Amino acid sequence: MILIALLIGTIATILGALPPGASNLAVIKTSLNESHRESLKISYGAGLGEVLLAFIAFSSGMVVQDFFEMNLWVQYLVAAVLATVGLYFTLNKKEKIESKRKKSSKYLLGFTLSVINPPVLIYWILVFSLLGKWLSSAASISALWLGLFLSGVFIGKVATLYGYSRFGTHIQKKKSSSGSNINRYIGITLIILACIQVIKLTVI
Repeated sequence: MILIALLIGTIATILGALPPGASNLAVIKTSLNESHRESLKISYGAGLGEVLLAFIAFSSGMVVQDFFEMNLWVQYLVAAVLATVGLYFTLNKKEKIESKRKKSSKYLLGFTLSVINPPVLIYWILVFSLLGKWLSSAASISALWLGLFLSGVFIGKVATLYGYSRFGTHIQKKKSSSGSNINRYIGITLIILACIQVIKLTVI
């Protein structure tokens, strides 16, 4: 039963990470403009960010949900940050960044793009609520169970982004792609996420 935790964590993460998102597009962009190895750094950072969100959802999912519901300004602030970063990527056409800074910031970039994504946190709260009955009927959750589950989360995220990185390499072989276009895709994705967040808050 303990090994099932690793499998559940991996599958749940892959299902949540498959839809195109900011970290997915960032991996493709890095794979196109730099190298597959550099894109893996983003994957590792994003994997750690996903683990953090899953752990927060597991340890205090309802508390986080109540906090978001009682403090709507936090959700609007997150939407504003997403929109601002999205506009930056959309309007920024300069690709010249010091290579030293690029390499040192890849892990942080992946981690940040993964963490500043409230829908992912809500996704994990939903996952644990669906697993609630099974978890309550099973034996008490041990540190080993949780560790394997979070390991599955990391593996699932990195594996999914690895696939996106390979997809970027495949595109690069077929035709040269403009880095500024990928920037726009990342920016538009972030802006769409921000709009969805605002619409959701307004309707509810």
